[in-house]
Amino acid sequence: FTIFKSKVLINASMGEAVAATFCGAHKTLAFGLPLINTIFEGNPNLASYCAPIMLMHPLQLVIGSFMVPYFARKVEEEGEKKVE
Repeated sequence: FTIFKSKVLINASMGEAVAATFCGAHKTLAFGLPLINTIFEGNPNLASYCAPIMLMHPLQLVIGSFMVPYFARKVEEEGEKKVE
């Protein structure tokens, strides 16, 4: 999250940083499983390779849902600063 707010590297607004934070976590399952299936196609241990990503994705969703109030407050604060 911090890298998206870095003035030197990206200089994104708070709304853009929040969007990038949530989108990055959701790409894990969408790109990870097909990639694992392609790389380890036919491997008898394929399920064990997919297990960590299948457990991590719901965890990211739960943690993200707890972070929503924090992010909403930060985006609102930034909006108020721009109005002043």
